[in-house]
Order: sequence, then structure tokens, then C-alpha cells
Amino acid sequence: MPQNNHLPTRGLRFLIGFVRLLAVLGGVALVLVPAMFWLTPDWVRAAAPVMSGIGDHPMVIDERALLIGATVSLPSVLLGLYGLWHLWRLFGEYKAGRVFGLDAQRHLRGFAAVMLASALLAPLLRAAVGVALTLGNPPGQRMLVLTLSWNDYIAILCGAVLLAIAAVMADAVRLAEENESFV
Repeated sequence: MPQNNHLPTRGLRFLIGFVRLLAVLGGVALVLVPAMFWLTPDWVRAAAPVMSGIGDHPMVIDERALLIGATVSLPSVLLGLYGLWHLWRLFGEYKAGRVFGLDAQRHLRGFAAVMLASALLAPLLRAAVGVALTLGNPPGQRMLVLTLSWNDYIAILCGAVLLAIAAVMADAVRLAEENESFV
């Protein structure tokens, strides 16, 4: 297999550093922000109605709602951290000049799959947060709201496009290896 150990250009080196910095900052934010959010009832009271799609509907923000909301948020956080790990590793491969290597392909495919999974999961998680926040309401006032926004749609498309690009790159590398064997 061709190693493709071409060192990245100056512009690509800057982009690699920038993306890796964003991955670290994103990882820190993914750990801290949801924890701070669910530990701050006033923040939940202010942001959760819009975030969950329940709007002005009555909510009961008690310990149970906060615990369920935090628990429901956990898969998204873990998925995000896994995606950022793939992104970190992918750009590490790029930094080493292994743009078309097997590890780079695997991490690109992994990041794309996480993006697609996160986009598909987001409406379900918002709905679950809405249920958590209205679970303490009397019967008839509990809500399950499932919304799909334009941003969700675009995120699904971006994840699918990245997954397709990863598959095309893998096929291109395979074809290049086959062609090298004929020479």
C-alpha cells in the first residue's frame, strides 16, 4: 500500500493545528457544559423549553427531571467525545502525511458515522428532554414533542456526504493499489 507520507503544506499544517485545538476545546465543553447545565435549575428553566420544543408549556424542574435530563444527554455527550477522538486521530494522520492511509480512512469514516448518528439522534434526545421536564406535570399536561429542524436535516446530509466521501476515498486507495501492482 502506498504510504503517502507527504508532509502537509503550511496552510494545511495551520488547519490541522486549528482543528485539533477545536477538538480539544469541544471535548472540554462537552464534558463541562452539560454537567453545569443540568446542575443549574435556573439555566434549565431558561433554556430547556426552547431546546426541547415544549415552549411555554408548564414544566416541573425537580431533582428527578434534572437527573433524567442529564441521563438522557449522556449518549449525545459520549457520541460527541467519540467523534472528536476520531477527528483528533484523523488530523494526526494528516499531520504525519498519511492522508490516504488506512487509519486516516478509518477515522474519517468513524467521524462521519458519528456525525450522522448524532444528527439522527438529536430530535429523539430533544423529545426525551421534553418528557423529562413535563413528567412531573399532572396527567394530561405531560408532553412528547418530536421536532425536526432544517439544521437537523442539514446535519444528516453532511454526515451522509462525509460517509460517502470516506467510502469513495477507500475505493480510490484500493484502485490505486491495484493499479500499482500491474506496473
